[in-house]
Amino acid sequence: MKKENSKFLFFVRKNAIYLILSACILAVGLSITFMVVKEKKELSANNDKPSITVPNKPENPDTPNNPDEPTVNPSEPEIPDAPVSKPIVFELPIVNPTSIGEYSESMVFNSTMGRFTAHMAIDFFADEGTDVLAVFDGKVSNIENTLLKGTTITIDHGNGLFTVYNSLADGDSVTVGQTVKQGDIIGQVSVTNRQEYKSGAHLHFEVIENGENIDPSKYLAFEEK
Repeated sequence: MKKENSKFLFFVRKNAIYLILSACILAVGLSITFMVVKEKKELSANNDKPSITVPNKPENPDTPNNPDEPTVNPSEPEIPDAPVSKPIVFELPIVNPTSIGEYSESMVFNSTMGRFTAHMAIDFFADEGTDVLAVFDGKVSNIENTLLKGTTITIDHGNGLFTVYNSLADGDSVTVGQTVKQGDIIGQVSVTNRQEYKSGAHLHFEVIENGENIDPSKYLAFEEK
């Protein structure tokens, strides 16, 4: 028995270094094996979890820093504002007339002619020589002097709108083709209209729209005078 123990001890002593190296290699191998197994388990556990992808928020260089500022797309052309039409308002052709005769499409008595007739105009009564004014911007289209109507000036305001000034002293204040502005003097009151001379000195004022006589009150702002 002692002999066998001696042989074993002799073998151990003779091969101690190899036994130690083998034990070290075995320990290192076991450590590596343990680490590999652990890493595989962790990877397997992570793969079993659902992945969530968060998209990156795109940056918009055209977005203003101030959220209250309007965003302008340079590719879209700017649309100009629609033109605003200015309503036509006539100025009175005579400042502070003494009285005003009414427009009437019905028959009224004409004391000069001694008969009933329509009076499709407004008469502005004033002293002879009182200035007559252009009621609106336009161009003098006609100056006429007849035995019955006397001196008559017609102004074209465009778009089929005309104003007629009858019973003027003369037509020397303006010329045909002349451009006039609202308020310009175009003549003076007289009694040259022989069809209405018994009514006294006055301006016989007509408005023609698209070839038809209309009530001048449509454009005259009496309440502002």
